[in-house]
Amino acid sequence: MSKDTRQAVLRLDNSVPDRVSGWFDWLLDPLPRRLMLPATGLWIMGLDWLLFSEDAASFGLSIPFTCVVGLLAGSIGTYHLQTRYGLDSRPVALIKALLAGILVGIPFPLAGTLAGTWILANSGIAGLKSRFLRDRLFGRRG
Repeated sequence: MSKDTRQAVLRLDNSVPDRVSGWFDWLLDPLPRRLMLPATGLWIMGLDWLLFSEDAASFGLSIPFTCVVGLLAGSIGTYHLQTRYGLDSRPVALIKALLAGILVGIPFPLAGTLAGTWILANSGIAGLKSRFLRDRLFGRRG
């Protein structure tokens, strides 16, 4: 029995893909009929839950601070997502960012939760369903 003493050198590919692949790319894929990206809906919901779920512990004294932080974080995050991944123009993304910032800044967690849920239902679930059906019915090619 002879052993092959040659070894193959494996090179690591350190390139980073431009897009997220798999099940999570539906969060950032811009589609023509979407108002906002599903990732924007998750951003609004997450900020709303994070900022206003603990206001009862401070007896409401932190509400002015969390409203300003919610307005700024919601606006900046939405603007970034919509211009970079949603391919919106700057004025359109600015209007969406201000709307999202106001919804997050309202000191009631229900407002941002309902808005984020509506965005996910409107844009995300339909895209995920069509992607799932396309993969199941036609198989993955490539």
